[in-house]
Amino acid sequence: MTRYEIKQNDTNIVFNDFPSINGVPMTPAQLVGCTVAFLLSNQTVTPPISINQAGTINTADTPSPSFNYSPVPSDVSVAGTYRQEWQLTFPNGKELTFPNNSYNVVEILPELG
Repeated sequence: MTRYEIKQNDTNIVFNDFPSINGVPMTPAQLVGCTVAFLLSNQTVTPPISINQAGTINTADTPSPSFNYSPVPSDVSVAGTYRQEWQLTFPNGKELTFPNNSYNVVEILPELG
């Protein structure tokens, strides 16, 4: 699980994750033809917020590939505590989410000005 703390409206950040299955890092070969989505959810605010945006898969990272997403202003405009995960879709249509057994946490702190 990764925890991010950012300020409201901060868009000069890149969310990233290094996918692993049961603690074993995925390899670039396992990600050929896959797509990844950045999912962010906060059900405690009114109205509830759910974000599903296309991320990128970087297979040039070492020692293992990474998932990346740069937020747009509407993604980070509401302060609160969010659950975040990555949804990997394989070429055959099957899906796997990361992290596998929990959620990442994104804390968006209120802006002062």
